[in-house]
Amino acid sequence: MKLWHEIYERIRMNKPLLVEEITSTTDSFDIRVSTRFGAGNGPGKHEHEHPSLVFILSGGCAEKRQCGNYERRAADLTYLHAGEAHETIFTSIPTRYLSLDIKPTALSENNIREERLINAIHQSPDAKFLILKMYREMLHNDAHSTDSIHMLFYQLICTSQTIHKKKIPAWITIVQEILHDRWNETITLLELSQVSGVNPITISKHFSSFFGCTLGDYLRKQKVERSLSLIKHTATPLTQIAYLCNFSDQSHFIRNFRNYTSLTPKQYQKL
Repeated sequence: MKLWHEIYERIRMNKPLLVEEITSTTDSFDIRVSTRFGAGNGPGKHEHEHPSLVFILSGGCAEKRQCGNYERRAADLTYLHAGEAHETIFTSIPTRYLSLDIKPTALSENNIREERLINAIHQSPDAKFLILKMYREMLHNDAHSTDSIHMLFYQLICTSQTIHKKKIPAWITIVQEILHDRWNETITLLELSQVSGVNPITISKHFSSFFGCTLGDYLRKQKVERSLSLIKHTATPLTQIAYLCNFSDQSHFIRNFRNYTSLTPKQYQKL
């Protein structure tokens, strides 16, 4: 009650407040869920000692970096380099976000270069799913949570290894672009073969080694990942979102959403 009274008073007096709700610390990372009450500038221009991931759970902000200015909205996942100067301006009240501060040993001990992790975040929907699963584990906050979060973090690292473990052939890039652009369509193996100019047997043989899953699983992941933004940024009913994302019915949508994120669409909507 005292905390909420302080929040109310600071907002009433136009004094923003940052509340750290949940934190977890390991040898590899620090992870926290925070809520910013009140619009306006954050801590000013600053930098972090370690690289970090920031996932916007709700709300939004504008971010100024040397390379440009960006709008960050719910369902956005951002990578910040160690020592990278940036400034955050909170544009939505409140803004709730999860930040993952990655300690140097986490990358060096697993022989992971930053660019690999960055590419994985941009290319694979698994990154957002794993962050949401970490969030779910933080809510549990029991004797198993720390180890579970640690395992999810290493799965995130493995995602970057899967995508980059081999030199990528040109046809893989073509297939990935098709699946990305036509994410809400039903795409067949024959279509992929015709567009990429590669035999269906070749695609079948090598697809999982580059994408880390089957064709069907990758398409379902793409649809769930796209639904994250639709849920947060539109007033579209969840039943309609299921249709827009080409799920056969609402139960199919809920089942896949929960499988990949550990949350139901309704639970995610309420974050």
